[in-house]
Amino acid sequence: MSRPSPDLHDIAADWFMRSRASGWGPRDAAELDAWLAADPRHRGCFDDVAEAWQASAAAAASPGIRALRADALAARPVRAGPAPWMRLAAGLALVVVLLAGGLGAFHVFNAPPEVQVYRTGIGERATVTLADGSQATLNTASTLAVEYTRSRRGLRLLAGEAWFDVAKNPKRPFVVVAGRHSVTATGTSFDVRLDPDRLGVAVSEGRVLVAVDDRTPLAAVTAGQRAEVRGAAVLVAQAGPISGDWRGGRLQFDTVTLAEASAEMNRYRRVPIVLDDAAAGRLRISGVFDAGDGSSFIEALPLTHAVVVTRTPQAVRIATRPGK
Repeated sequence: MSRPSPDLHDIAADWFMRSRASGWGPRDAAELDAWLAADPRHRGCFDDVAEAWQASAAAAASPGIRALRADALAARPVRAGPAPWMRLAAGLALVVVLLAGGLGAFHVFNAPPEVQVYRTGIGERATVTLADGSQATLNTASTLAVEYTRSRRGLRLLAGEAWFDVAKNPKRPFVVVAGRHSVTATGTSFDVRLDPDRLGVAVSEGRVLVAVDDRTPLAAVTAGQRAEVRGAAVLVAQAGPISGDWRGGRLQFDTVTLAEASAEMNRYRRVPIVLDDAAAGRLRISGVFDAGDGSSFIEALPLTHAVVVTRTPQAVRIATRPGK
């Protein structure tokens, strides 16, 4: 039998990456099942992609790959050019290196040649060094496009969250666009988080300017401050109740509700936390926890709160203990 066409592999690769992204739901799964059942070749192509992914994850445990990880994280990805299926294979080869130690990064395919795009999956983090020496660290399920020009260091956060350590250059602004908003710096360290209904900006060093739409200034955010932006409204304050250095794989909660903490944890988990009753969601929690499926967060809850934890392949369910 002849090898399936590259176009089918492209489609299978897209389905595979979508199935691992946040927001994947029952309707998406049903559409994937229908596509797989439509033609035996579809299943073969999908299995090819899945096997390549599994091989990359297994190879990541190799001592030799671990030794190469630091160099690979600083390397610039290959620019777009080869066919999408071949770029997927190259991207998976890069993942072999970057997945070691729980880190991951993808060069997103089909980008224009002048644009470099980086992506992480759920529970993955990755740091890349940009052309000017600045560094960008991507959090879980994040996508960042980089397009530098001579006059401006332009970036676009398409999804998720990223931390930027910016090389100083007052004559060449560092501009991160996220949704309707832009965050401009010349040399500083700051975090940008894009949620469906808001933008979060936190600054640890220096100062950034936040603008909306036609670059109408909204606020200046300085070291130690956090801004929450919704449309043309912005609130600037000190660090909020959910904070912590996610770059080290840790999340810190300071008397937040279990509903808030669970929502934050679910950004890093493939098996989501589901609260079965409103009373459980109102419980308060504090502490520092590792992010991801292997976090001690779940194990700690029954020891400190009157809750029952039930695990299934689809979810970790939390309910208040009967009689409480």
